[in-house]
Amino acid sequence: MFGKIAAFELRYQFRNPVFWVVVILFFLLTYGSITVDQIQIGSGGNIYKNSPSAIIQIHQIFSLFYMFVTTAFVANVIVRDDESGFGPMVRSTQVSKFNYLIGRFLGAFGAAAISFLAIPLAIWFGSLMPWVDPETLGPNRLHNYVYAYMVLALPNLFLTSAIFFLVAAMTRSMMYSYLGVVAFLIAYLVVNTILRSKPELRDIASYIEPFGLAAVGNVIRYWTASEQNTLTPPIMGFILFNRLIWVGVGLAALFLSYARFSFAERGISKRALRKQARNTAKLATTAPLLVDRLPKARPAKAIWARLVSQCRFEMGLVFKSPAFIVLLLIGLFNSLGGLLFSGEIYGTPARPLTFSMIQVLRGSFSLFPLIIAIYYAGELVWRDRERKMHEIIDATSLPNWLI
Repeated sequence: MFGKIAAFELRYQFRNPVFWVVVILFFLLTYGSITVDQIQIGSGGNIYKNSPSAIIQIHQIFSLFYMFVTTAFVANVIVRDDESGFGPMVRSTQVSKFNYLIGRFLGAFGAAAISFLAIPLAIWFGSLMPWVDPETLGPNRLHNYVYAYMVLALPNLFLTSAIFFLVAAMTRSMMYSYLGVVAFLIAYLVVNTILRSKPELRDIASYIEPFGLAAVGNVIRYWTASEQNTLTPPIMGFILFNRLIWVGVGLAALFLSYARFSFAERGISKRALRKQARNTAKLATTAPLLVDRLPKARPAKAIWARLVSQCRFEMGLVFKSPAFIVLLLIGLFNSLGGLLFSGEIYGTPARPLTFSMIQVLRGSFSLFPLIIAIYYAGELVWRDRERKMHEIIDATSLPNWLI
């Protein structure tokens, strides 16, 4: 049963258009970094584009941003049954929690791991293109690709998959899962900035940086260009302990997901019941409004009032949404971190002048209004359909442009 559930989940992800969009997108991005001189990731100078160090860095950087992809795969495992309405039927079968949960996780994680193979394939394929300067390329060795994928990329994918699988298991919400991704990414960038600004913390960073960038960078820091073009870092010391620590964190997150997940339906909290009782009592004490004659309809004059009312309604939903508040707090936290550590640059004190503060805030907060706009652009459009209210709203007399 375990193998059948994992195979079913893997086939489901293969049929999902998101899988193929991700494969094509990351293949093209990686292919461009090899074949276009203006795009350089891990290479440059005397470092070959397909050198071991360049291949390793490409895998590490893309595995960092791949957490959005792994979340889309593994969080969907938890949320999909409830959104489709099949949750109670599936949970009423004789399938065990281990087979159901871990089998589906492995199927989704396997899909993420297979889709990530587009990156080493794009590096190899791009290095064969005839217009690429042969002086910037070295020999293609299978060992370099296997090392980067198995030692660095695959543990990173497992770590992010397990962490956000835990978030999805605890919240049963794709929205909170993606908010967790954003919070994790911002926290990672802030902590990484702090560690990089203090050379005395370099060894500590090699252990606590989850994607292995600091560990590998610490090992090859003093390597010559010839060594970076031919050698792979040994799996020992910083790299070995970093991988063991964060694979252990991933296993702990997966175990906690299993412990926290339950087939039982979630009931209404006591707080929600008290609020519902207060609303019911308030409605019971409200006297009905009797109207003996309806006012004359003036749709042309009322259209602007409807527009203002609709805008106020939508803005109220956004401002009261937990996602908006969380994103805003993350942005403020990120900005606060930038402001606190802008007092010195490489150990040299720097005054908080206007131009420097503007630059700090622009770099730390400007992304969040864009994230909020993109998220709610889709949320507001599809909200009615997700709540099964779109047919009722479409039947109203409001014009399409107003809605």
